[in-house]
Amino acid sequence: MLHRGRIQAQGEDLEESESWAADTPPTWQEGIAMIDKLENKIPKKEADLRREAFEKARSFVTQAGENGGVNAVVQKTIMVKDSKEARVDIEVRKGKAFI
Repeated sequence: MLHRGRIQAQGEDLEESESWAADTPPTWQEGIAMIDKLENKIPKKEADLRREAFEKARSFVTQAGENGGVNAVVQKTIMVKDSKEARVDIEVRKGKAFI
């Protein structure tokens, strides 16, 4: 696969992710859909804790789309305010994403 990456919610006893591996890069709309899917599949308490981080992740993906996408390697960590561990990560390991 030419394009690989994942979006993760981690910390405070949580590790859940949405990943991709494809011959074509995911669009920014697909990136937003992955964030939404991740937010909806974790427990509500964990999603509520990361609400602002998820919004910042959506903004990052949208901005990437407005600028033609991002090239690997990208490791974007969005920490939850007042937490040492809770975060949302965006990782583009190979290729391009959010075109």
